[in-house]
Amino acid sequence: MRVPFQLRASAIASYAVAIAVGVLPLSASAQTNSTQNISHSSASPSKQNPKAAEEAYLSGARLLDRNDLTGAELQFRKAVALNSADRDYALALSMTHQRHVTELVQQAGKARLLGQQEKAETLLAEARLLDPENGIVGPQVDSGEPQKVFHPEIEPWIREGPAFAGPITLEPATGKKSFHLRSPEQDVIRQVLAGYGIRPVFDDSVTKDNLRFDLDDSTYQQVVPVLLNVTHLFAVPLDAKSVLIAKDTPENRQRLERVLQETISIPGMTNEEMDNLGTLVKNIFDVKQVTVGKMSGTLVLRAPQETLTYINLTLADLIDGGSEVMIDLKLYEVDKTNQRNIGAQLPQQIGIYSVASAAQGIVSSNQSIVNQAIAQGLIPAGASNVAIALALIASGLVQSTLLSSTVGFFGGGLTTTGVTTNQNPTFNLALTASDTRALNDIQIRVGDRQSATFRVGERFPITTATYSTGLTGTSSALAGATINGVSVASLLNSAAGSSATIPQIQYEDLGLTLKATPTVQKSGAIKMHIDLKIESLGSGSENGIPVLNNEQFVSDVTLDDGDTALMVSSLSKSESASISGYPGLSELPGFQTATADRLTDTSSSNLLLLITPHITRRRSNITVGPRIAINLPEPAG
Repeated sequence: MRVPFQLRASAIASYAVAIAVGVLPLSASAQTNSTQNISHSSASPSKQNPKAAEEAYLSGARLLDRNDLTGAELQFRKAVALNSADRDYALALSMTHQRHVTELVQQAGKARLLGQQEKAETLLAEARLLDPENGIVGPQVDSGEPQKVFHPEIEPWIREGPAFAGPITLEPATGKKSFHLRSPEQDVIRQVLAGYGIRPVFDDSVTKDNLRFDLDDSTYQQVVPVLLNVTHLFAVPLDAKSVLIAKDTPENRQRLERVLQETISIPGMTNEEMDNLGTLVKNIFDVKQVTVGKMSGTLVLRAPQETLTYINLTLADLIDGGSEVMIDLKLYEVDKTNQRNIGAQLPQQIGIYSVASAAQGIVSSNQSIVNQAIAQGLIPAGASNVAIALALIASGLVQSTLLSSTVGFFGGGLTTTGVTTNQNPTFNLALTASDTRALNDIQIRVGDRQSATFRVGERFPITTATYSTGLTGTSSALAGATINGVSVASLLNSAAGSSATIPQIQYEDLGLTLKATPTVQKSGAIKMHIDLKIESLGSGSENGIPVLNNEQFVSDVTLDDGDTALMVSSLSKSESASISGYPGLSELPGFQTATADRLTDTSSSNLLLLITPHITRRRSNITVGPRIAINLPEPAG
């Protein structure tokens, strides 16, 4: 059964505070029948000795602090016998007696689990002698063999182990009361708390100043905070029906206020974030004992129960309340080039020459070939120079542009004249086009109000500076100096000749850099801060360092969950055209195609960016965080 151990845990907490202030509290809820029997069977009034009873009681408290339960129980029993009117002595005896019996039963259970049956029976027998009517101890079992089955009332809580009873909570009476009091403040506090069934125990720091207190129709939760605030006191629960009252000072709170320890797990945080979180808890909630476990990802706190409750609410909103957004990026890069060649390409140079003179030149320069051709009968004897020249060109014996570039003749005899051009007329109708498309599909998951960076491109090295290594000096200053017979000047010259130049290089991110910072709004929409930067190499340089072309776009875009924003950027666009034709005639409308050749080059580079945010996790409370009262007076309960 767990009830005895819970009673024992609350008793231990009460003893600890009572020993600190020198008073043991009285708790009507903790009294049992055995306590009442002890009170009625105590010594007669003629043998009462309050002073000796108090000494026996204090001796028992000191023995209890040293965990000497047998000696403490004897001293408390002596105090009850010497002063039966003080219920504190009877309560101390009852709770020590129960604690003694409970520890014996617990030790017996552990001994049985370890197979020490004889020891277990001895401990249970001692417990039966102390409290034969206690149902937890059970009847004595006389068996020759060790028991294999525990008593049904003992086995479950021994097997499961002891459980913490938790912090003590006051249980004041309900209802509203009215107070009109003018007395010393201890009497006022005693009467007010007694009205709700609560018994106060005062610390030595509480003064006995007079106090006038008037309040009508108020509950315990309304009266006690006002009363403690007026008197500058604070209350610490001892059990469900009694409190310890002390002066509200930092020293007293540190000495008397109950402190709980809690370990809070905060996984997924960096060391810097954990340090910031620990600093926040110390400064905001005034927690003196905070241990940041960076290796285990935990915060170990020691603070009052109300403070730990506020810290848990705040950390739950900070750690678990953050939203996450997945940003879907689709990057399209489209490059197009187009070249058109339409029109007629006519001769632009015309020349004339004397056919007779040209023929005479060919015959004179190839006289030996002409003689052989006449001797072989290939050329008739007495033929004219023009006929001989044409025969030599036609047979391939002579290479000449006389016929290939000649478009006509005019005149006759010696005045025959030929007309030549630089090219033959051509008609063009050509189209050359190229279309290049590149697609990058990226998904980035980022926390609310966190920045995500997306880069596409290359890192280009740029030499920003250079420095040389080697020895330099004036060899004339060391003229005549030698080392091992070698001139120092020659050594310096050879070392200076082996110097090296070392560059300092800085890498630049060429291409596209996109930074997105999403913020999830209360309505569910997502506001994104977009910073788009496009950087490329320029055509020029400055002192050997290339000039960079930089384009940047910064804007805020608000989208609903799943909507897409389209961003288009024209990186470059160029168009050039050239016309080759006759001046004047090729410039007239209608004659350009027939008399001129037009060449057109067009190129463009476009960038399309599609951004689609998706909320993958919403914060636990998107409307408002928890309201936490900080640095306010706390009620006694």
